[in-house]
Amino acid sequence: MNIKRILCLVLAVVMVASLAACTGSAVSVKVNDEGEFAYSVVRAFGKEFQEVEDAAKQIRISMKENFGCKVKIAFDTAYDDFEGNYEILVGDTKRVESQEAKDKLINNRLNNASDFIVAVIGDKICIQAVNPKMVKVAADWFVLNYCGSIDDFKQLYKGYEFIYAPEGNSVDSTIAGENISKFTFVLPRKTSMLHGLAVDEILEFYDKNAYATFDAEDMDAEAEYEVLVGDCDRPASKGVIVEGDNYVIKVIGKKLVIKGGSDLATWRAVKAFYDELLKSKETKTPFNWADGHTINGKYDANEEGVYTLNWSDEFDSSTIDLNKWSDYRTGKDTVNTSALGGNFYQVNVRGESKYEGSEKKNLIHQADGYMVCGTKRVNDKDFITSQISTYWTMTFKYGVMDIYSKLAPDPAYTTYWANGAATSDKNWQKRFGGQAQDRYCMTEIDILENYSRPHEYGSTIHWWWSAYNADGTKNTGTNGHTGLGGNALYKKGGENSAYLIYDQAKYGDLLPDDFHMYSFYWDDECFKFAFDGKIFMRYYFKNHDSVSVHCLMNYLISSCAMGSANYGYTYSKDKHEDYYEHKIDYIRLYQTDAINSQLVTAWPETQANGTPTIRYPENTLGNQY
Repeated sequence: MNIKRILCLVLAVVMVASLAACTGSAVSVKVNDEGEFAYSVVRAFGKEFQEVEDAAKQIRISMKENFGCKVKIAFDTAYDDFEGNYEILVGDTKRVESQEAKDKLINNRLNNASDFIVAVIGDKICIQAVNPKMVKVAADWFVLNYCGSIDDFKQLYKGYEFIYAPEGNSVDSTIAGENISKFTFVLPRKTSMLHGLAVDEILEFYDKNAYATFDAEDMDAEAEYEVLVGDCDRPASKGVIVEGDNYVIKVIGKKLVIKGGSDLATWRAVKAFYDELLKSKETKTPFNWADGHTINGKYDANEEGVYTLNWSDEFDSSTIDLNKWSDYRTGKDTVNTSALGGNFYQVNVRGESKYEGSEKKNLIHQADGYMVCGTKRVNDKDFITSQISTYWTMTFKYGVMDIYSKLAPDPAYTTYWANGAATSDKNWQKRFGGQAQDRYCMTEIDILENYSRPHEYGSTIHWWWSAYNADGTKNTGTNGHTGLGGNALYKKGGENSAYLIYDQAKYGDLLPDDFHMYSFYWDDECFKFAFDGKIFMRYYFKNHDSVSVHCLMNYLISSCAMGSANYGYTYSKDKHEDYYEHKIDYIRLYQTDAINSQLVTAWPETQANGTPTIRYPENTLGNQY
């Protein structure tokens, strides 16, 4: 929802409440012996909406400055209500008048997410909205019209009511007799990001049409009306059996089940439902699906614009597939200082390492259907870590990547990241399309930066660059690096935080205790990051100048480590084990031909020569969008 655009419209609205038709008595404008205005500003205690807090403070500041008196501000828990208690209620307070005003707004129309109400109910002035962001817009309107002076405030009267409801298109299709906007979209606790993206698209569609819609996990409290996507832990979902590439969209009572026999089939089913919504809106012919209404379909990998599984590893064999995994860069050149003052070594897929002890054996291996990457303390001060990469075997541009894995517990840490560093190694260039893949800049996509934290992780973007002289040599004095760190748009605890904070109270465990889905989406406009299939952070390239750098091909890297002097929790020989590991169940990369996607796979690192395979030969290898 474009709040700035709405605010401009609202502030341009002439005060349409008909003062000439005023039949109620004016509100109180008395000032008591302590110099306090009759009305206090009240907001809810414990509500984590910064917009509402800002709105209440703005009203109080404007009244104080323009009325020339004190104005009290308080939480709704500060004191019990009483007759003659004059209050300006901002947002969802516990006062009954706040709910009464909200009910008036809800009952006015279904697509009310862009609406607000200002109403005088008894001795309360209610400033209320369904969407907390609109409370701030309502407060701005209230300040503009009624807080410029005491005379402005006197224009309010008992029974006054103003509802801002901008003209918008309605979406009137129903399921089981109820408008679809009343349905909660439910995803399984853990699922592919494909499903989260598809549901997100539908929620954005409703948001653009001013509906307040909701999403949840299947372990949350059950709502009366639900759209169940995939294998949800609900009876209606469990009762629908689908296999292979088939999918079903079916109304069962007050539930709509959308389910496929695979992740791709479920994604296609959600898209089919979205297509029905778009068609009903464009043709102005709402659909009305009753109990039992069923649509059957099938995912077709040859259909234009669909996602296909282009690269994956299920780790089912007993040996590492060297067609997919390699060392990172030169492999054995990493030795740093450990947290205990010794050496911090790194071992790679082929066992290459400057550490020559036997402890590196089997530090990276496959067993029981998992890729296992370990880290260990090898003596009083030295540590050895593990790292896998597709540096020599696979590079890609755009798509959805799901990594289903179990993180190493603290003090070890796990990383997943994609990189595209420039390289002068002609062998690497030959593998992935030649000179066109050499570059002066690159993007680092940090899918997961864990740093030993069992209750959170970060996802972020960095971009790096090096200037070159006319003769082709690097101009080292103009190297640079920047990223999202420190940017207020992505701060911890914000609406679009770059940090996933794991809800330990809800789930009853910590991140490393179980397998979870770590995912990201990448196209020519944005990156999105998801946890267990649900999107928690979005970064749009238009927010920065360096757009083309984010359209260069990258390769994947993962590591497991402990004992670093710079990262992770401090290692203690008295408290911690000598060995920890993280396990990957599978990694899957889905791509679509709807954008300028690319995937190039090369021959194993151990082979001197081979022929690269280009997945989309008609698409660019470089930085064209």
